[in-house]
Amino acid sequence: MIAFLWERLGVERDAAMGVLRQAIAAAMRAKTDESPGIKSKMDDVAPVKRDLIGEITKMRRAGRTDVSDTVVSVNSLPPVSEPRYAVA
Repeated sequence: MIAFLWERLGVERDAAMGVLRQAIAAAMRAKTDESPGIKSKMDDVAPVKRDLIGEITKMRRAGRTDVSDTVVSVNSLPPVSEPRYAVA
């Protein structure tokens, strides 16, 4: 789903992944979803969840999920002093 969003926005994959990594790192540094900063951001996302995701048809599947070839890697990210991108 994110790949389709990036494609429609005309965002290059590596640049988009960089921005996503920065956002995840910032959220992890905040350490709690109860902080005022994160709560205000989640309030901005609520209409998307309600209006967009709530209307998507649920897809049913059968059988188990095979995760036998799953690889998990953890990378450390340098702290970001200033955001590189501004969202209007």
